[in-house]
Amino acid sequence: METETDRKLTMQSREQDIYNNCKVLDITGTLLFRAGTRRLEWYLSRNLAHRIDANTIQLNFVNKGSGRQNEPFYLQEMQNMCTICGSSTNLTMHHVVPHQYRKYMDDKIKSRSSHDLLPVCTLCHDKYERHAVLFKQHLSHCFSAPLEGVGWIERKDIGKGMRAASTLMSPSLDKIPKQRIDQLRAIVNEVVVQNTDLFSADSQALISQYQFGVGVWAEHSVLKELMSMDVRIRGPGFCAHGEIIVDVVGHHRTNSLMCDQCKEIAVAGVPALVASWRRHFVEHAGPAYLPNHWSHWYRSELIPLYFTTAAAVGVCGYFATRALKSPDVVWNKRENPYPWLDVQQNENTKMLDPNGRFEKQWSRTRL
Repeated sequence: METETDRKLTMQSREQDIYNNCKVLDITGTLLFRAGTRRLEWYLSRNLAHRIDANTIQLNFVNKGSGRQNEPFYLQEMQNMCTICGSSTNLTMHHVVPHQYRKYMDDKIKSRSSHDLLPVCTLCHDKYERHAVLFKQHLSHCFSAPLEGVGWIERKDIGKGMRAASTLMSPSLDKIPKQRIDQLRAIVNEVVVQNTDLFSADSQALISQYQFGVGVWAEHSVLKELMSMDVRIRGPGFCAHGEIIVDVVGHHRTNSLMCDQCKEIAVAGVPALVASWRRHFVEHAGPAYLPNHWSHWYRSELIPLYFTTAAAVGVCGYFATRALKSPDVVWNKRENPYPWLDVQQNENTKMLDPNGRFEKQWSRTRL
């Protein structure tokens, strides 16, 4: 049986250049960001900028933000060539972090999506996608997130009607016994009557001409529409594969099915999930022509992680140091076996003195 990894994965290449490398300058002449020709025309058509040269415009107003001035990755001139093999033909944009995950992430991460959009030729893209499918299957197992999602509703009556309609439309219908044909027609009539609201307006008009649906099987357009219906539909509680994984990682939940790598991702949070896909791309695609300043970990995504880690280490360090300096800790049994005896009645040994009963704070002067 052909598996998902065995099927040929193809994408249509782009006819035009992926990167136009046009420049947008602020009112002082400083490079704000690079953009495509459409973006330039948008500013020019609204008299928000004037053209400096064919690929450069300058804004006519003072911009509020700083654009990408402090982000060299976005200011550099990008090459229109495959980041894996260096080919300049049959290029397409590859999502290093698949869209099915990124679309459920915070806006701060999604706003950096172009960092994970790289030009790749169709041949290299097909080769890497086979590895990407295997990684998705691995995440699906570890995070208990089926690739097709959870929360599907099975419409068994529609499936039964589809099979009956397909048989009635078969060119070999004359070889089927008349009794069986009558049974199939009855099934179609019943399914159509019970699910009339699922059909198009034209089909509903045809169905209304038949009393209790008797004889509706004769309308080929109705049968074809019935055959094209989905047996499974998304229920009100449907959750996509990517939504489940981002939710689990975002809430740092782990389970017994997770491998060590997936546990690390879940504990570290969404930036680690992003980094894992970037590492996977580098390890399995082997890109030899990555843009400058491209990295597994991107600065803006790590700001919350750096802040919380630094704050936690700082608080832990403070309380640990304070505890070691308390009068209850004996450091030198010979010279100072009872440090708590040095505490005077007017000295406070606690962190706070909300009632103001003590004149000064006790501090340790010797070990």
